[in-house]
Amino acid sequence: MLIQPFVTPFPKNPNIFKPVVAKKTNDLGNRYINFMASSGDGCTLYRRGFLSNHIRMTGHGDVVDLTKMVLEKSFYQGIKTITLQRQAAPHQKQFLQFLKSIQPEFGFRLIYEVDDVVFREEIPDYNASKHGFDTDEIRQNCVDMINMVDEVTVTCEYMKNLYIEKTGQQKITVLPNFMPYWWIGHQYNYRQIIESYDKNYKKPRIVYAGSGAHFDMKNLNGQQDDFSHILKFIVDNRNKYQFVFIGAYPPPLQPYIVSREIEFHPWKNLLEYPTFLASLNAQLFLAPLMDIPFNRSKSDIKFIEAAQLGIPCLCQDMETYKHAPDLLKFKDAAELEEKVDRILNRKNKANYYKLIPALRDIGANRFLELPQNVGCFLDALDYPYGSPERKFLKKWN
Repeated sequence: MLIQPFVTPFPKNPNIFKPVVAKKTNDLGNRYINFMASSGDGCTLYRRGFLSNHIRMTGHGDVVDLTKMVLEKSFYQGIKTITLQRQAAPHQKQFLQFLKSIQPEFGFRLIYEVDDVVFREEIPDYNASKHGFDTDEIRQNCVDMINMVDEVTVTCEYMKNLYIEKTGQQKITVLPNFMPYWWIGHQYNYRQIIESYDKNYKKPRIVYAGSGAHFDMKNLNGQQDDFSHILKFIVDNRNKYQFVFIGAYPPPLQPYIVSREIEFHPWKNLLEYPTFLASLNAQLFLAPLMDIPFNRSKSDIKFIEAAQLGIPCLCQDMETYKHAPDLLKFKDAAELEEKVDRILNRKNKANYYKLIPALRDIGANRFLELPQNVGCFLDALDYPYGSPERKFLKKWN
């Protein structure tokens, strides 16, 4: 197979990242406020951080991102939309009540943004964040706030339907996760992937790059978690494949981490993450999940991130990854083993080489800078729920 010696990292269409610029309503353009769930984690970055940078840098408007509440009324003069991300505590509910009380005077819209399930009965016991939502009061606060706002934004259709069922709120909009090209897209390097595949053929590298919340770290669920069904496959094949974990790992694998039979790397901050991920020279990524409502409500970002790098990601065959190619989906450890062997078999290397650009094409469709993608966020911020002026969100809703 011929490999081009020089491959541009940029899209074929030079206008693909032409920014979407709104008609300005004042000197600063549209003005927004985001009250974030935290200051630097992945959900904050994906759901508002990347977008805020884009809005400011393209001149669409002005954004203020905060983790502290502001009770000064004049602060809200001229604001178009206020987003509250995954608020749940009693004082956060009181703050939303304050915003509702001044909303008629200032005319801003209120959005409740959430990228995960907040209902205690659906959060699995092994999830390390469950304690933050595991009271009747917190659950009721979430339901009350969701019904106080003008609209709720979520990441996928299953999550939308679950929230409608749990809260009765009908104004819920699917707004998928999109990743900036500048953050991860430029890391794609076809030649490097091929060279890495050839270099590591004797012991291919399989990487897990996900949150530690997927593991039953404190044995609260009898070691049944998102990895329990494939642990035997990993242990049995630790000499055949080089398994790599970032940030955390299932407790049963600790002996193999200590012996360095399984590779482990500490967490990287979000600025370093894409470069580090590409530097691991993975042949495959893994994205296992327990098939429960909580996980069906998750975004497909692990598959998409891998695709943007041009690396196959083997995903759990379930709602979350329903759009992934069938050859990359597995139901159990036996099917996972069969598909790993098939994809990494040197006899099938031509298929692997063809898979790289095909996956990149899938991933490239989810870059934030594409007008139809950032346009989804701007539709939600600039126009009320049900407005005919929303043109990009129709694809997802």
